[in-house]
Amino acid sequence: METEVVDAKRLKFFKPFHALSDKQLDYISVNAQVLNLPGGKVILELNSSSKDKFLLLEGSLKLTAFDDSENIIRADSERAQSPVAQLRPSRYRVTTIEPCQILVLKDDFLDTAIEQADVSSYSINETQLDDEHEEDRVLYELILELQQGNFVLPSMPSIATRIREVVADENSSAVDIANVILADPAIAAKIIKAANSALYQRRKKAEDLKTAVVSLGTKVTVQLVTAFTLKELFTSKNTMLTKHMCKLWEHSIEIAAISFVLAKLTPGFNAEHALLAGLIHDIGVVAILNKAVEHTLIMDSEEHLDKVIKKMHAQVGSSILSRWDFSEDFIEVAEETENWMRDSSDKADLVDIINMAHLHSYIGTPLQRGVPIIDQTPAFHKLALGQLTPRLSIKVLEKAKEKVVQTKALLHL
Repeated sequence: METEVVDAKRLKFFKPFHALSDKQLDYISVNAQVLNLPGGKVILELNSSSKDKFLLLEGSLKLTAFDDSENIIRADSERAQSPVAQLRPSRYRVTTIEPCQILVLKDDFLDTAIEQADVSSYSINETQLDDEHEEDRVLYELILELQQGNFVLPSMPSIATRIREVVADENSSAVDIANVILADPAIAAKIIKAANSALYQRRKKAEDLKTAVVSLGTKVTVQLVTAFTLKELFTSKNTMLTKHMCKLWEHSIEIAAISFVLAKLTPGFNAEHALLAGLIHDIGVVAILNKAVEHTLIMDSEEHLDKVIKKMHAQVGSSILSRWDFSEDFIEVAEETENWMRDSSDKADLVDIINMAHLHSYIGTPLQRGVPIIDQTPAFHKLALGQLTPRLSIKVLEKAKEKVVQTKALLHL
């Protein structure tokens, strides 16, 4: 097992380093641990709590989940841009398939690199930030706060956190889940209404919460509770933020509803999983809006605000979902939404669903002019709609329009 220095220029490929200065990258290239490993070497065990993060420089890795399902990550692919199996406890056993070069980020190493290097070397000179470049000032603050761990990320709504903890207990029952939900009567009423809605078409009407939970199933119940509670994050007492939050929530509902239907049409996808991904795909924008409100010139200029959101929403969103312990496919949605030509594997994934939902939502609107034609994107040909022409795929969604309306109604409960 050998260690060596990695070229600082190569580090810019990886997402954790996108916002770092050249000095910080130089420090990392000299001080980070780089391993050359043979094929068949285990670098991370399933359920490991190790705080080390791994970036794939060369070769390919196999990720094996608890159910023995496997994923492959190859160097220089889009998936290789993020740390491998970064959630803890680890959801995968990670093994080298062939000789690999791995960059290891030890616990707190990135923070140390930022502190040791001169953070003021970021390309923006703070003393020269005037009103005309207010978005640069906000970007500067966001980047430094994220680098130094000072950025205030929103917390997941408490009831969503509690119900996930209860479900994680193998001995929990429908009664236990119902008792948690009953702590919030409004959410309890929504779950009962959801169970009785046309969207789920259950034969027997649910008269109480326990029956509703049993009817929907544990997994669907948890996803719906999380979806219903997210609404509280899209609110603000600040009048300037209110219109932006309302617009963002309506957009999220639109994408969630179409994603739900697309997942229903495509074998191998869970519709509620896609619905929740649609709701949280822009969660980073929520945090950015709360930060930008401190800068009146940003909030008064759609152009300035859009620039800040475009540059930072992926990084902030993935940080939020990592903190909330969401699965890697959700984190990837936050990072890759609107990357229209993304083609990470032959098999469709959650990002493909969300991106196709966006493209379909843009049809007939001014936004359609700024995006690729649907059938020119890799995602189109991976989903079930790829078996159709763009015109026929639109007709399929038109026929499913009632489902979209029902899904929107569910989220507006």
